[in-house]
Amino acid sequence: MAERIASPAPTGSDVFGDYSPAVTCASAVILVLAISVIDKLTGYDLHIAILQLVPITLVTWAAGRNWGIGLSLAAIALWVFIFRGEHHYSSNLYFYWDAAQLLVTLLAVALLVARLREALRAHEFSLAILEKLDVPAYVIDLQRDVVLIGNRRFRESYEGRSAEDLAREPAHEARFALQDGRPVVLRILNG
Repeated sequence: MAERIASPAPTGSDVFGDYSPAVTCASAVILVLAISVIDKLTGYDLHIAILQLVPITLVTWAAGRNWGIGLSLAAIALWVFIFRGEHHYSSNLYFYWDAAQLLVTLLAVALLVARLREALRAHEFSLAILEKLDVPAYVIDLQRDVVLIGNRRFRESYEGRSAEDLAREPAHEARFALQDGRPVVLRILNG
């Protein structure tokens, strides 16, 4: 059974555009301030602070986990400052409970986006290394017996061949497991 071999993602493009982290961070800070002003204008009864997830996601993706956490803390501090005297709860405890819930949500998203960013960057790095090899190389999933990815040299000469047929070719092999635990083999063909 011939499987379609995945080709690497195009280089130079990012999910949120090709802007520098500084431009993205500045834009995100402006967006946090704009959301806070709109939140203040709409009053305490209409909670739109959850929209802070957008700039926090942008900053975390562009600049990393620490920047995402920092912007989350700044957004919560701004929210508490704006609404500390306007809430209508019988006790301040409930107001700070709202702030804590929002903070946990913002931090959770920042941490998840940071982990996703790291995983994708590691994957892109692995693909870049595989593409730089001057000999045909590919990774095969041992459970499903299919080729997951092959480099340019592999695609030029061996694309469309079955995993069973490829196993007959002489190669250097390295066995490892993917993050989800699936066993795979990196095969670097001899010539």
